[in-house]
Amino acid sequence: MILPLPKLNTLPTALPMDGAVRIELEEGIPIFRASQEAQNRIEELLNKQNLMALSVDEERELDSYEEMDDYLSLVNRTMRNLFRQENQ
Repeated sequence: MILPLPKLNTLPTALPMDGAVRIELEEGIPIFRASQEAQNRIEELLNKQNLMALSVDEERELDSYEEMDDYLSLVNRTMRNLFRQENQ
């Protein structure tokens, strides 16, 4: 039984950034991940946050990466579930 895909009303604002996402294959399933550049920037912001308060723009940027991560997790779960259902 194939479940319907979740309906999304908008894309995260961070997702359209050039170079923000890469695609890898895991067991033949395309998996979407934050690019190394995006991961480096997230780590930089988190390290700075541990030392001092982030600026409003940096907080907004970190929030957009979190939103992107949530979206990619949803897409990856959906892809894995579809491939599993297809192979049963």
